[in-house]
Amino acid sequence: MSNTKKEKTDIVENKVERKSLAESLREWVDSLHLGKPQAVMAAVSVVVMLAAFLIFNNLSVSYARRWDIDWGYYSILSTFILLIAGIIVNLPFVAKNVKGFLPSGKSFCGLALLMIFFSVFMFGNISNTHRVLSDETSWESMGLQMYFQHTGGICNEGVWTDGVLDCKTEVNNFKGKALGFVYSLVFNFMEPDRDTALLVNYPFYILSLLAFFLALSKWFKSSKLALAATAFLGGMPIYLLQARSASTEVLYICLLTFLMAWYAFVPTNKVTWKHFLLTVPLLGFFAQTRQETVFAFIPFALYYYRYFLEKPYRLPAFIASVIAVSWPSVNNMAAYRGYDFQGGEHAAHSFENLWFNLKTNIETMLNLDTDPTFGGIMMNPFYTTFTIILLASTVWLLVRMLVFRRYIRGFILGIFFCLQIFVIMFNVSGTFTIDINQRYVLVALPMFALLMALGLYDAFEFTGSRLFKSKIREDAAASIVMGLACLLTLGLMVYHAPSYRNNMLYYKNKLLGEEEFLNNELAGYPANSVFIYSRPWQMLAQGHSAFSERTFEGWSTDVFADWMQKSGGNIYLVRGQDGYGKVNRDSRVVGFKTTDQIDKILDSYKHERMLVDAKKFGYPLVIYKILSKKGVSQYAQNFTVSEQKEGTIILNKRFPETIACEYTLNDEKQGDAIVTVDADTLRLDSQKIRNGMNRAVFTCSMPDGDTAVIYRDFFMDSDRAILLSTLKIDRFSQDWGDPQLNESVEHHRLTLDGEPFRYGIGSHANSSLEYTLLRGFDMFHAVVGLDDESACGDGAYFVVNGDGRELARSKKLYSMEKQKLDVDIKGVNHLNLKIEMGDNKDCDHGDWANAWLEAR
Repeated sequence: MSNTKKEKTDIVENKVERKSLAESLREWVDSLHLGKPQAVMAAVSVVVMLAAFLIFNNLSVSYARRWDIDWGYYSILSTFILLIAGIIVNLPFVAKNVKGFLPSGKSFCGLALLMIFFSVFMFGNISNTHRVLSDETSWESMGLQMYFQHTGGICNEGVWTDGVLDCKTEVNNFKGKALGFVYSLVFNFMEPDRDTALLVNYPFYILSLLAFFLALSKWFKSSKLALAATAFLGGMPIYLLQARSASTEVLYICLLTFLMAWYAFVPTNKVTWKHFLLTVPLLGFFAQTRQETVFAFIPFALYYYRYFLEKPYRLPAFIASVIAVSWPSVNNMAAYRGYDFQGGEHAAHSFENLWFNLKTNIETMLNLDTDPTFGGIMMNPFYTTFTIILLASTVWLLVRMLVFRRYIRGFILGIFFCLQIFVIMFNVSGTFTIDINQRYVLVALPMFALLMALGLYDAFEFTGSRLFKSKIREDAAASIVMGLACLLTLGLMVYHAPSYRNNMLYYKNKLLGEEEFLNNELAGYPANSVFIYSRPWQMLAQGHSAFSERTFEGWSTDVFADWMQKSGGNIYLVRGQDGYGKVNRDSRVVGFKTTDQIDKILDSYKHERMLVDAKKFGYPLVIYKILSKKGVSQYAQNFTVSEQKEGTIILNKRFPETIACEYTLNDEKQGDAIVTVDADTLRLDSQKIRNGMNRAVFTCSMPDGDTAVIYRDFFMDSDRAILLSTLKIDRFSQDWGDPQLNESVEHHRLTLDGEPFRYGIGSHANSSLEYTLLRGFDMFHAVVGLDDESACGDGAYFVVNGDGRELARSKKLYSMEKQKLDVDIKGVNHLNLKIEMGDNKDCDHGDWANAWLEAR
């Protein structure tokens, strides 16, 4: 009886002593002892962020994309080195305090059993395969490019030779760099391919559960409650499925839980600069998992706000450091500023999207429907039970915060963390009604699991004390929640095992079946085969040489013959799902189609159908072997001329007849070459080879009466001659696309009026390329014109400026026209090359072909 009276007295006293929100806030502000140093800190912090914004806002799209490729890899490599340094520096602190941080051995046993159960279930019921095909294979291709070339782009097209990828076309991508970098590290120890990449996520999954458990054991002060939250997290259907894929979101959760564990390990009263030596690079990697992650960084500063307030330089230094290690993600946002790659007829970003996505996502997560056409499997990878617990727990905790002022600090940190979630839902692709976007929920899963466990625990403890007139022991409430979480998680997992076995995540995506089929089917083709496919980067990750249909369309007879020679006649066109139908512009996520390109290729080339399978996919998956170009001499397609090497050129033919070739070197006739054997070596006259640009032209009479004309450019480096394409472009502007080195703006061979050129710059009107000449040159040489890929252009002017003066201007050049420029640049320090449009810039793909500088 006395205990009951005491509890009632305590409640009354609490009501009397409770201060208003304004009073509590005022006392908290007073405790901060704010003054001039803190004002300086705030001002400098604003300046740092403003400076970063101004740099971001003034980055041109073209510069940001060039930086992404040139420096993206080295930037994240620097962050990785800093991470290693941070681990080493903090080892003594960890060794000293780890014993007091770890929970009991019994709780670790419980965690181990949970992990074993999850693992056994995953390996027994979930296939190890891609699920978001284009994204996952993009990261794999990025990892290959980082491993082989140490650049930050994605290898879009390339050739495998003796286990080494020779990337022919590297492109930008708005994906983060972290997962690609991880792959590049793993490729040092395992085969660089998709199968290796698919093994990476499972260890991240296990490590994330361990780190999450450790963090919450400290924050909850209850290992049982932490185990409950870990059970909820590890048992989320979409997390289990993605842990057996190659998606970046698993790495995201792993890094987030590492940060949580590290923050829980370092109390606010013990934090020093050394701890941030590990925190900052972790945040850097975290930022490069998904672009929106940079919007989640505020709570990582707020957590240690008292530490930052002690010295005015601390917060600005932290902000500057985090911006520096996150810069690749910021740069990517600049690189894709204004680029509506999604949305179709819908706005890419809007508040309408936010409301639509929030409403439809909750509906999707509450959906109980199954799909009878696929054996009654779950239509979405969400447990309705979990969603109800999440919504109820969230509402309960909000009420507890607003009415009883509980968990205010956690709410503030959480709401700032949720900024990234709002950014995702602000995007048109943030809706779960499109199944490939359901993976976005993974960024919120740790928070969901935390809210579910904490909400249940607090509700049991609060309502129990009211119902039973006595406060439920905290340990008892935690035990109930732990038991309920484990029972629900494991029970639902076993009950829905058929849905997991049938890959309920994206089970309608035919591209996944197509990729798996091709991965097995193409393994039986000759190793030197070249595949033409709508997703060439995917083929590269499978270990196959590949080009896109558009690139193949641009191959001249000479280039086609060269690839026929290299592949031993094994060039194959693969027509999959992307090769049928038209783009649906009404979709909230617009894909792409290559139907027209494939139809054009099949009309232009003789081919043989090697395989057709319509049963597995709902459309005919077809593989064609490309035999020859229609309307072009069969002999010309089987005759190739090598590049010059040490003064020799090799003439190759794949037919028995003898052919005769006339050849010139630098416009001087050199004589005739009679080719009687399969490979004939021709030695060029060394006296006729000059420093700088050289061109050999072979005019060969074929047995069928056709004539093949083949051009071979080669450049002889010297201290008196340099290729323009080897010079660094100081600054450039271009109204469409980016300037390309030794290829057209659309990544084809530079071609003017039917003549191919090996070297030069492919650009687009209007454009300006600026160079600083570090030594004196006398002449600038180039052949200029609109590339043959731009037949619809209305003409353009090519202008050479030196030190602000116009030195030369071409006539107005139209398609199928070219002009040779030999410009006196003596004394010029700053060279500026411009392409000026005619009436409009449409199709004005301008080339500075075989451009070089000469000192006489």
